[in-house]
Amino acid sequence: MEQYNKDKQPEGLYFLLAAICGILTGWVITQSLLWVFAGAVLGLLIAGFYLNVLVKGRHD
Repeated sequence: MEQYNKDKQPEGLYFLLAAICGILTGWVITQSLLWVFAGAVLGLLIAGFYLNVLVKGRHD
C-alpha cells in the first residue's frame, strides 16, 4: 500500500480544467468576452475551494 504523497496530487490539473470549463460555459451561455473571463475566474475560485476545503479535509 502506498503512503499519501502530496507531490502526486495533480493540483494544477484541477485549476486548468476549471478555467477551461469556466471559459467554455461563459462562451456558450452568453457569447460575450466579459462573461468568458468571469467564467474563468469563477471556475478558478471553485477549484480553489474544492482543493482547499474538500480534498484537503479528507486527509487531515
